[in-house]
Amino acid sequence: MAFFSDTPTAQDRPAFFAAFSERVIAFFERLSDAQNRTATVKALQNLSDRELSDIGIAREDIVRHVYRDIYYI
Repeated sequence: MAFFSDTPTAQDRPAFFAAFSERVIAFFERLSDAQNRTATVKALQNLSDRELSDIGIAREDIVRHVYRDIYYI
């Protein structure tokens, strides 16, 4: 006589929760990064055209400059 059980083992749960917690942490890291970039855009927009030209950025290129490593605009 054979016995068959289809109940998940206790080892399945930690893997699920570990993956879930990694996703939650990654979400908050991306959210924090986006907020930092938004603050950078605002700070650059508050500079004068002269100050922007001193650092080599045109006013219309501020967003492109801040997001240059993740977006090709």
